[in-house]
Amino acid sequence: MAIIGFWSGSKKETGQTLSISAIATHMAVEHNYRILLIDATFDDDTMERCFWEIRDKQDILKKLNKGKLDISSGAEGLLSAVASNKITPEIIQNFTRVVFNGRLDVLCGLKTSAPDEFTKALIHYNDLVKTANRFYDMVFVDMEKTLKYDTTKLLLEESNIIVYNFTKNLKQANEYVKILNENKDILDKKKIIPLLSNSDSDAVYNSKNLTKHIGEKKEIPTIPYNSTYLRMASEASVGSYFLKNRLTTAKPNDRDGMFKNSVEHACQTIIDKLEELKYNV
Repeated sequence: MAIIGFWSGSKKETGQTLSISAIATHMAVEHNYRILLIDATFDDDTMERCFWEIRDKQDILKKLNKGKLDISSGAEGLLSAVASNKITPEIIQNFTRVVFNGRLDVLCGLKTSAPDEFTKALIHYNDLVKTANRFYDMVFVDMEKTLKYDTTKLLLEESNIIVYNFTKNLKQANEYVKILNENKDILDKKKIIPLLSNSDSDAVYNSKNLTKHIGEKKEIPTIPYNSTYLRMASEASVGSYFLKNRLTTAKPNDRDGMFKNSVEHACQTIIDKLEELKYNV
């Protein structure tokens, strides 16, 4: 059982949520693991939209509540149970949503646009993740970027593996090196996997060049830019996309096949890292 945190020190867009959604979904489809995917980001419904349509009614209720938490909803209800020490496997399932029965559950993000409410609720995420890790083979956590929140530091320390996201951008690659050097007490290099999101093999800053630039020995995994995947993510069809492409084999100019292979490589990199660090899943 293992906790895999996706995080970036950059404030800029890194494709983090779309990357973790792709990897967790592919892992559930292709590997025999039971997975919980957790959205621990602030005021961002990207992950939820990857799997479900968000109705206007929810947006209206959010406005009526003036951005505050609705404890009857998923993450809020589960965090309330954690705070009361009343969490069980059944309770976790009551507040999560199923993508693939017995394979992939998702805990959508907090329904608040109030920073103070988010900070207050975030305190309980560390206990939630540790408890969920007892019931799932892998717990994937999409974390708030930067080290703005102390609770983010706790989640990073609790993670067995940290997948650090950046795009084909030299500044973000340099940030990665700098942040690791300046936060060695929190970011253990041994458990970090750099991930290049929205990659392009024809770009100057492709995976091979950036691997050398940041000093990695093995070529870093990538999540390539793929217009079909982006469209399916916007249409709440990420699960369908990976099921449809399950038997796809990569051929020349086959973007979906190449995308699948890249996501599989990222999954295998995570599995190999867990084995290297002697975590059983």
